[in-house]
Amino acid sequence: MKPRSSMLGMTLLVAFTVATCAEAEPAQSQDDIYQQEQAPADVLPSHIANGAEVQNWDEESSRLLASHDGHQFFLLRSTTEGNCLVSVDQTPPQTWVAACSPSGRIGMSGPAGVRAELDLEGFDEDVPPLEGWSRPVPELQVLVPRSADRP
Repeated sequence: MKPRSSMLGMTLLVAFTVATCAEAEPAQSQDDIYQQEQAPADVLPSHIANGAEVQNWDEESSRLLASHDGHQFFLLRSTTEGNCLVSVDQTPPQTWVAACSPSGRIGMSGPAGVRAELDLEGFDEDVPPLEGWSRPVPELQVLVPRSADRP
């Protein structure tokens, strides 16, 4: 028979492990993201969507990945360039920037100093983002400078 304190310690370890795993949101695969039905929030703002045809973007594939510090980050497919990440500043005049890649990894930086990295496989949850960066969803890391630090 094991001592009671050893069993209690094992029970607490198992409970902590289960609770920690339950809190971690797993990364969605690229197919999972696109297979979800497009919700109203997933639709690109009209001033961006108006140029989607010129960009060879599939507007119906757009998905809102995250809203963070006054910016929205969308993922969508391009008929010629693979996946595209679009960052939209919510402050008027709602400037935006996009980057596309045939791979599941995209890096971008915008005119307001906003930087973003997308990894559709999800970033390693055991490795925290760099200082100043945030990870609003497992697939996206962003750096949004404070207003005073923006160019």
